[in-house]
Amino acid sequence: MDFALTEEQRALQSMAREFAAKVVRPVAAEYDRKPDPADCVPWKVIEEGSKLGLRTLALGEKHGGGGCDMLTLSIVGEELGAGDLGVAATFDQTWKFTPIIEHWTNDEQRARFLPGFVKDHLYHLATAITEPDSGTDHVLPYAVPGKGIQTRAERAGDKYRINGTKQFISNGGTAKLYIAYARTDRSQGGFKGMSAILVPADTPGFKVASRHDKMGRRLLSNGTLVFDNAEVPAANLLGKENGAEELRTSRIARGRGGYGATVLGTGRAAFEEAVEYSKQRVQGGKPIGQHQAVAQMIGEMYTRLETARMILWRTSWAVDHAETFDPKLSWATKVFCSESAYEVCRLALEVHGGIGYMRECPIEKYLRDAISFLHGAGNNHIFRIKISGSITGFPLH
Repeated sequence: MDFALTEEQRALQSMAREFAAKVVRPVAAEYDRKPDPADCVPWKVIEEGSKLGLRTLALGEKHGGGGCDMLTLSIVGEELGAGDLGVAATFDQTWKFTPIIEHWTNDEQRARFLPGFVKDHLYHLATAITEPDSGTDHVLPYAVPGKGIQTRAERAGDKYRINGTKQFISNGGTAKLYIAYARTDRSQGGFKGMSAILVPADTPGFKVASRHDKMGRRLLSNGTLVFDNAEVPAANLLGKENGAEELRTSRIARGRGGYGATVLGTGRAAFEEAVEYSKQRVQGGKPIGQHQAVAQMIGEMYTRLETARMILWRTSWAVDHAETFDPKLSWATKVFCSESAYEVCRLALEVHGGIGYMRECPIEKYLRDAISFLHGAGNNHIFRIKISGSITGFPLH
């Protein structure tokens, strides 16, 4: 492993850093404070980022994308996260699922979906798994027939008719194409007996019923999706019927290898604010950064950020280069990066004291945003249990 960045990686890092600083961050607080979550998505910012090539970074060059590997995406994701975690997550969600629509699709599906994806600067992707009564169940998983995911897809001639409800879906209301997971064999539990189906946003019978009014990460739209006899061509099936487990465990779906990059950027932004404030704020006749209590917090923040970046880069590299990818790396990266970023943001607020709690200071927003990653894509406690089960071989309950 050689983590000396290539010229291309440095150029993308610099471009993303400038975009975050000059375009994203100046408007982030304004959009964060809009009362209606439907108004919080900064469409002009998203479009401008796409015109820079950010949206299609994960797509292969032969199809018109950037052809970036996971490490490069993690590097860019951190920079975007330093601008705003919601904007960063909007792009990151699309990066995660781009490999699926590029490599898990057949030639006919690629011909139908990829040209529009490449040309439309507002064309984002989402996956629809989580449901009102199935959150952790599908992460652990709790693979009991009749439990877990209840959304069903029934074959009707040359179509699938989908019924069910999904909630907390990232890019819900933003995406133009959803990868929906639905049960096609109700006699099996977990991802067995489930299928992944491509559902365009304009599908009859499909709607975004609501957008969640969240505490933080408000510039990312999270929605409740309703499938009410939503009909899609049977040709929209990804892979085989009842083949969702194969897709979810494939290397193609290893987007979580970079999960944690964007929130790491938010933690870094909070850290930089804290360092600057510690130099300017004077108490006891000297900058507070000279007081040992504050100095220790600065040192702790730096240590957490650097250590988190190490595991993130190690895991990101392994997604593309390890002979056999160990999913424990992804789970550990998600846990460590999210908790490190959260703690860095909390300590940054401590450094700022009372002003850090005020909305005029960016720190309170960084903290609200970072909290979302403790539960996003699965609760951290569940991932620790999965890590343990993988090591000991004991069944998970």
